[in-house]
Amino acid sequence: MHNEDSTLWLVCNGEIYNYPNLRARLEGLGHCFYSKSDSEVILHAYEEWGDRCVNHLEGMFAFALWDEKKQFLLAARDRIGIKPLYYAQPRKGLSLASEAGALLPLLEAKPEPEPMALAYVMTLGYVPSPWSIWRGISKLEPGHLLIWQPYTGLQQRCYWEPPRHIDPNGKQGLEEWRDLFETVLQEHLLSDVPVGLFLSGGLDSSSVALGLSDLRRPVKAITVSYPGFQDDESPIAADVAKHLGFPHDTIPLEIRDVEGLIRQVVTAFDEPQGYSALLSMYLISGVAARDFKVVLAGDGGDEAFGGYTWYRNIDGGLRRSSRWLRRAYRPFVRRNASSATRRLAAKHFSRVSPLHRHAWRLYPRFLPEETEALLKPMGLRFEDEEMLAPLRKHFDPKLPLQRALQRVDLMTFCSDSILAKVDRASMAHSLEVRVPFLDRRIIEWALTRPLEARERTESKLLLRDYLRSRIPASVLDQPKKGFSLRVLDKFDWDRALERIRRGSWVREGYWSSDWECLLKPGVPYRTARIWNLLMLTCWADIWFKRR
Repeated sequence: MHNEDSTLWLVCNGEIYNYPNLRARLEGLGHCFYSKSDSEVILHAYEEWGDRCVNHLEGMFAFALWDEKKQFLLAARDRIGIKPLYYAQPRKGLSLASEAGALLPLLEAKPEPEPMALAYVMTLGYVPSPWSIWRGISKLEPGHLLIWQPYTGLQQRCYWEPPRHIDPNGKQGLEEWRDLFETVLQEHLLSDVPVGLFLSGGLDSSSVALGLSDLRRPVKAITVSYPGFQDDESPIAADVAKHLGFPHDTIPLEIRDVEGLIRQVVTAFDEPQGYSALLSMYLISGVAARDFKVVLAGDGGDEAFGGYTWYRNIDGGLRRSSRWLRRAYRPFVRRNASSATRRLAAKHFSRVSPLHRHAWRLYPRFLPEETEALLKPMGLRFEDEEMLAPLRKHFDPKLPLQRALQRVDLMTFCSDSILAKVDRASMAHSLEVRVPFLDRRIIEWALTRPLEARERTESKLLLRDYLRSRIPASVLDQPKKGFSLRVLDKFDWDRALERIRRGSWVREGYWSSDWECLLKPGVPYRTARIWNLLMLTCWADIWFKRR
């Protein structure tokens, strides 16, 4: 898009949810609009406020704006990182894209994988910002803007971060929550096409459904079922939809060719992850795209309201002795250690500090020294501090521990894993997924709430109070379930090992020749480790060819 005299040019991906109010304000300041697009408000907001325009935007977005008169480029990514933005710096300019893969042809040297990014996929399950899987390509961090001019180069600035304080006097009760939630939902419903809802039967999506019901905006709900699996939530979701009077479709997913599905997913994902939930999200997005262009989802509720299981029992469990035992075990684990030694090393790793424990609870796969040994041919140095650095950047020890960990997860696991998963899987099917729980106003409201004593043992207290007596009790009673693929208990792990042996990482010498010692019977979380390396292998076999 461009402004009135074509001196400003904009490329934008996303949705600006507060654009009606922002447009009216800008028109009151004398700005003239030529379209009904929500993106046009960015141009006029920049004319009015310069790079501070991002502070006025509520939504999910990644954009690049070129000021022809000033020879000035402004690029920005939304506060939580719902939409991605990658960049590279060739000698004569700046390249930006929504996917790392789009920038590969613009690199001056042959694209090579970044060893640190690989190490993070093995230890955290994803590539954290500002890293990307390719050398020479970076991700703009959530809540950051980028400024570039031909003769001064590139600068970055953080314009937003999650709150670092608790508000003991704030109005944060149930009535205040309802008012805030309905305001946010109302904005997220702005659309020229019908809006659907991913309804899983869990607390988060059920809360979105209840909020829509209160707004008298019943939308069609979509639920996937896994026939023959005990933890199928579709009957609960059906009860919720019926109770609220929502039209509802349950679509059974029967997966007969997991390897074929993996190939489709890694082709659509420009960066690898270790989570099988990528496959589930890809499938449900394909189903939703048959009838919808826009759907609402409950992602973000766990970070905002403390829903993850690893927030329970976080007091105690650390040992002073584990720090020196950690150092003692490390040299042995770098070599061909026994499975028992690896289990003890993992045990002591998880007892060193709250962040060590948190990382291992969230994604227990490979220890840093195991990762370093595997990637030795790539010259990697990777110890505990390197592994935990992306988490430590967002960890504030002055906050109550649970709030501090929620803050960490929001800006790392949520932004770089969950939202990357949702974005790539949905965009592969031309589907837009909106996530109201990750609205800036909800995050600031939720993370400044004082921690209640009940939160030590019970998750999402406020959402439970919001839902109680208004939806079927089965939603409140069921344990939390993840979004991982349900068929992996029948997976052929020996065949997966053979697939890794034939893959690009092993064949081209990126990985150490004794990589199989990390996967021998008895090592902790063996099948999860195999899955991690399998996903990396399948990804590389597709993307190395694209180089």
